[in-house]
Amino acid sequence: IGLSLDPTAIAMQRGGQAADVWVVSDKPVERETLLPQEGDSFSRTRPGSLPSRAAENLTWLGRYIERSEDTVRILRAYHVRLAETSDPDMPLLADIRDYLEPFGIDVETAIPSGLIGTLDSAVYSAGQIRDRFSPDGWLALKDLSKTIHQFATTVAPGDDATRAMTVILRKLAGFSGLLHENMYRFAGWRFLEIGRRLERGIQISRTLSRLTSAKAPDGALDMMLEIGDSVMTHRRQYPVQAGRRTVIDLLALDPLNPRSILFQLERLKAEIGLLPSLGGEGQMSPAAKEILQLNTQIAIKEPSDMTAKALDDLAFEIGGLYNSLAKAYFG
Repeated sequence: IGLSLDPTAIAMQRGGQAADVWVVSDKPVERETLLPQEGDSFSRTRPGSLPSRAAENLTWLGRYIERSEDTVRILRAYHVRLAETSDPDMPLLADIRDYLEPFGIDVETAIPSGLIGTLDSAVYSAGQIRDRFSPDGWLALKDLSKTIHQFATTVAPGDDATRAMTVILRKLAGFSGLLHENMYRFAGWRFLEIGRRLERGIQISRTLSRLTSAKAPDGALDMMLEIGDSVMTHRRQYPVQAGRRTVIDLLALDPLNPRSILFQLERLKAEIGLLPSLGGEGQMSPAAKEILQLNTQIAIKEPSDMTAKALDDLAFEIGGLYNSLAKAYFG
């Protein structure tokens, strides 16, 4: 309320006042609202096209999360045995140390900087596409990052690290579960799922190659089953002690085991086949052709065919699928 008739002169600093003003009508006023009313028609908007940068970030988010989980599982198996023997130079532990070193993972540190860096990369990728998955998923990922950074300054190798890795695994599973149960199944979901399956296939192939080779130390097969979260499944499926053929059969060639290589290839074939086609109507993309060929090759293999070299070659071929996807969708 101003002190003069000039509306431009109204200001609280110049003696103006504020008050509620009611305009009274002599008859009922018709209520108007822009809010949707019961019985109004509506239309469902179909998901639009996914920007290539978002597709790439979702793929890498899936890869980083899966890479982190694989590293944590290997480190937990390492520290369980370190706590039992207190000898970091025993053949199996030394072999794991040598295996992880080229990937920037120092097992002498309870929470290696390489693992922290991978999770930080996952947080960065997720931060670029926060509108593509639920707020709960983002909070779970931030909580995971906070936890692992806290552990880095407080956890010691051995039993302490084993417990810490179990906590990290639970939080990783919680994040993955939130995405799986809450994320809308549009193209973004497919790229996230493709990233996860690509990375899991690569990591399982590499680890199997190392721990099932003829030169693998004693205890390597049991460790492989532990890393592949398949100890109980192996006991149910095979009435014999773990051997190379049974471990390969379960973790490479079993289409019903969600930790097996063949299972990852089946999922990749399904998800890549549902991606938007960039060619003519009904034509398969180069990536779809590659995964179909690779899936068929592995589906007809026998455990004896999966030598250490064959597994290394398979990891390379699975990794090559990413290049085909990047060329088609991320350019």
